[in-house]
Amino acid sequence: MIYFIVFALSFFVIWIKVSGEIIRLELGNYTISIDLYFIIFACIILLFLLIGLARFFSSILSTLANIRNRRRDKEELLLFEAFFSIDFGNIENAHKLVKNLSEESDKLSLVKLFNSGKTGNYSFFSNNLTSIANKNRNLALLLANKLIAHLKQKRAIFQKFIEYCSSSIDDKILSIPFQIEHYILQEDWVNAILKLKEAAKFNIFLPFDCKKMLAVFYCALAKQYESKGNLKEAIKSLFRAQSYCETFQPINYLKAELYIRLGKIKKASAILETEYTVNPTPQLAKIYISLNIKGAERLYNLRPDYYFSHCLLASSSISSGKYSLANQHLDSAMKKANYMSIYLITVQLKIVLQEYDQAIYWLNKMDSKALPDPGWKCKSCSKEQGQWDYKCSNCNSFNCLCYNQES
Repeated sequence: MIYFIVFALSFFVIWIKVSGEIIRLELGNYTISIDLYFIIFACIILLFLLIGLARFFSSILSTLANIRNRRRDKEELLLFEAFFSIDFGNIENAHKLVKNLSEESDKLSLVKLFNSGKTGNYSFFSNNLTSIANKNRNLALLLANKLIAHLKQKRAIFQKFIEYCSSSIDDKILSIPFQIEHYILQEDWVNAILKLKEAAKFNIFLPFDCKKMLAVFYCALAKQYESKGNLKEAIKSLFRAQSYCETFQPINYLKAELYIRLGKIKKASAILETEYTVNPTPQLAKIYISLNIKGAERLYNLRPDYYFSHCLLASSSISSGKYSLANQHLDSAMKKANYMSIYLITVQLKIVLQEYDQAIYWLNKMDSKALPDPGWKCKSCSKEQGQWDYKCSNCNSFNCLCYNQES
């Protein structure tokens, strides 16, 4: 390397002589003497300066990138605020919000795109959504999910929208939310599961918990297998559902029902006992009592703090003629809750004791003060259901049934 430097400098008619720790540069009649340690020191200082400048410019570039990202995030928030304004019919506010966005990105076209999906211009929507995805895929996915959520309220329109978009959008990632919704409408749970797993693999934004939705899909698939008489595959599907979301409440109900149909009463009872310990319900208790005639005490021991455990013991005491004990359990239940089942058992007790005036009194009190017992209820139409299903039997909404503890 040193020889190369000497050779290069010789082209400039500079002669270099090294003597001990001194370097002499001779140029014609001029001679410059430089201390070798000074050169090393100068090189070190220069190196530190270069590193400092590199870090300085790197921090400036990072700051500019953060400012640009914050600006982009702000623009996306403004845009979706504009969408919400359109939902509520406040077009004037939507235009004001759009004016605050950057000129170069023509965000007003996105609002027009959202409106095109709402008004049925699906060709315009699908073509332009792909164009947006080429620039900002996350923004396109947010827009797609926002419109999906909005159109779900109108089932016939939503079905046409999903059928068109799931088949016409060629972008693999962008089409997944539409394809998932399409398979839900078709009740094709196998393909819905595959697409949802694909969405999780690519980390695609979806407006729900993917693991819980996989549990819903597997439960729906189990119901489908059950309807075809394939109970073993139904149970396998429920175990897969449990592997994704162990706390999903319908799983143990469905497993118990399947084991009952297969004649495996002990397995069904064990599942019901486990569920009652964690999340007791009157429906679960009634299923258990139908399998175990003397199961009231067992359930009471599992959850003595639950009102329906006392109702079970009260009913059992009435059957065995222990009316005073039944009355005690009903008093305990009444202190814990104010549900109809407590009043009905109280009326039953009064009739058995031939206290008809008291029976009428409790019936009247039930009509004016009692609350319906907890049960499955549709979040869309508020219709009460006897058991969980993947769709409401009244309004056909998907994944809308939840166990309402305060019915």
